[in-house]
Amino acid sequence: MTSVVVDLQGAQSVSHRDRGVARYVRELAIAIEAIDASAVRAYVLNPTLPAPGGIEPLVASGKLRFTDEAPYEDADIVHLASPFELSIPLDQLFPRRARRGPKLVCTVFDMIPEALADSYLADAGLRRRYRVRRELVRQADHLIAISRHSAGDAARVLGVAGDGTRTTVTELAPSSVFVPGDVDGSRLPAGVDGRFVLYTGGTDERKNLERLLEAWGRAGERVTARWKLVVACKVEPLERNHYEVRATQLGFGDGLVVTGFVPEDTLVALNQAADLVVWPSLYEGFGLPVAEALACGTPAIGANTSSTPELLPPEALFDPTEVESIADAIARALTDRTHRERLVRWARERPPRTWADVARETLAVYERIAHDRATRHQGRVPPMERARPPRMAFVTPLPPIPGGVSDYSFQLLGELAKSGDVEVHAFVDGPPHEREAVEAARVPEGVHLHRLGALEQIEALEGRFDALVWSLGNSEFHTGALAALLRLRRGTVIAHDVRLTNLYRFAPWQHRDAAPGGFGAALHAMYDGLSEGLGTSGEIAPADADRWSVLMARDAIAASDQYLVTSRFALELARLDARPADRGKLAVLPFSVGAVPLRDPTPADQRTGPPVVATFGVVNDRKQAAVVVEAFELVRGTHRDAQLVFVGPVGPSEADALRGEGVELTGTLPEESYLAWLDRAWVAVQLRAATHGESSGAVGDCLTAGVPTVITAIGPARDLPDDAVAKVEPGAAAADIAAVVADILDSPARRRAMSDAARRYAADHSFARAAAALISFCVRMAHDDAPFAHKTDQAG
Repeated sequence: MTSVVVDLQGAQSVSHRDRGVARYVRELAIAIEAIDASAVRAYVLNPTLPAPGGIEPLVASGKLRFTDEAPYEDADIVHLASPFELSIPLDQLFPRRARRGPKLVCTVFDMIPEALADSYLADAGLRRRYRVRRELVRQADHLIAISRHSAGDAARVLGVAGDGTRTTVTELAPSSVFVPGDVDGSRLPAGVDGRFVLYTGGTDERKNLERLLEAWGRAGERVTARWKLVVACKVEPLERNHYEVRATQLGFGDGLVVTGFVPEDTLVALNQAADLVVWPSLYEGFGLPVAEALACGTPAIGANTSSTPELLPPEALFDPTEVESIADAIARALTDRTHRERLVRWARERPPRTWADVARETLAVYERIAHDRATRHQGRVPPMERARPPRMAFVTPLPPIPGGVSDYSFQLLGELAKSGDVEVHAFVDGPPHEREAVEAARVPEGVHLHRLGALEQIEALEGRFDALVWSLGNSEFHTGALAALLRLRRGTVIAHDVRLTNLYRFAPWQHRDAAPGGFGAALHAMYDGLSEGLGTSGEIAPADADRWSVLMARDAIAASDQYLVTSRFALELARLDARPADRGKLAVLPFSVGAVPLRDPTPADQRTGPPVVATFGVVNDRKQAAVVVEAFELVRGTHRDAQLVFVGPVGPSEADALRGEGVELTGTLPEESYLAWLDRAWVAVQLRAATHGESSGAVGDCLTAGVPTVITAIGPARDLPDDAVAKVEPGAAAADIAAVVADILDSPARRRAMSDAARRYAADHSFARAAAALISFCVRMAHDDAPFAHKTDQAG
């Protein structure tokens, strides 16, 4: 039998125990117990909060337990019926004992704080607490959404499947006390007499009460002379005064009744007696006041936004942002007889939804999860008896964020996941202006995707990751990782560039934690004896960086447990910058080049048509594009039909300078077009004027595709095998480069030999090997007592 524990703490809130969420939690539990008393093993309460009222059936069941005694360890499923109870500490709402073993089900009422963050999450502390709960919900095994709109919001904000595989829509129901009935005026609040229109929302800005008051004033004398507007909700004294003054200004001072909070029996009476319920809320997870009105047989009209259209017919909807639209809808619902009859029929002829319906659908979710769990583990070792693989957090930019590191990490993550040796979680990094790309980030199959900001939250929920990997490069796409590395705790850094001056240039205005005092302050804090004015402009010129031997990697090295670079050259460069105490952290994780998915490439000596000379990657001065064009013009002296193609992003000014006869610039290309050029190129020319210790991803693509490649013998490229690439010295003249290119074009045998050697090198430097090496590094650190010893773990 399935063992289910249902959390009831959402019904105990001191601030909103009489509102919809608390009502849902209480009504659901009572309905489940009434339908199947064997379905739930325990209902959990918070021992520090007053118990909710109206739970006699649950008391009688003998299943009420406090969090410190709840049988989480024996549960198959834990249902957090209200996971966003921010006033309850996380360890009280979802104790650590509940986080291992049981499947987690969470109810999603709405994502309103996320959609209206400026209003609801302006406070940093509140925002932090909310986003921890958001990550809790994101990681739940199944979500129960109270409307189709809430399910869609959950899919969009949380990135969970909205197709029913992880989310089930189970609409709410009004309490069973909301039924049609004749009302004695004595049951109504003071001041409510005669005919009236009812509003039972709240005073939050999104509830749109201000526009409703304006609309009532514009609805016309046919309305305001015959009906009162009754506002029945909790109202503070200053708010009451404001609404009454506003009604007077709008010309219906005596026509507004503000009751304040009313108990449930009075709320039922108001719904039964009203001629119309109006619901102008801008954003709702469900719209329970509409459902309550309809259950009483009272016609209702509402906003054409969020979930309200799921409860009302199209003719009952209005634009809540337009006062005239609200006013017209009110007047028509009250004075247009034919239209009003349609609204009344909608309210009175539809079978009301009950809490028994909600309970049955919720129990079906429990049964499905239990069945899936049993099926998944049939014939296998029970999950509690299997060793869980180590959990690795990998912080990096990811496609479609541009850049070689993004693509490199994607390939490496895929191999890490394929290994089965680690459970891989990718935390996507990226600058604020690339927000759309960050939100669209993708990962290989088997990798869990999160935003970087969720790292602390997930560790707070599930404990620390066994391995933490930070991917760093010398660009704006890594400022989040740098800030988090320096602020949070140690881990393994994969340094794609040793020089980080450009990274620090962007850091102050993207992530202040990375450089709190600005670029200049960070620079002078790292190095003693620099020229006083150096870096005060917010950057450092390459010539000055070389003169003063400034790489700005030393703080990142110090903050790491181990600092992995991609070549022996980069290792020596990093040693020059590291403080003496940190040099032992440096090691080489060889750069991987085996990532280009070319199937059946054309052999290098059999490529036909006009010779194609190509250069791959971002076009800029460091790649010596102008020298490549000059060399190509010399090549065309003997190969008139040759074509030069720059395959990759190029700026307008660079493009204008490079255009010429036989020269093509592709700009950014989709993968299939990029691969097509790799398959067409007879020879690639990948020059570099200077190096910061980085290894070229474009050169790696050429090697993997077997393209004979001309490179500059500088930095890490020096280590590439001589039979796989043709090397020219730094600063080589165009004539020297042209001679090498022409020789390769003229010799099919040389092209074939270079191609074969390049592919052998790529096979020996695959991403699979890099993944195995990285796991080995992290395993070594996991068994070392030193990791994290020097930095306080602030995540838990």
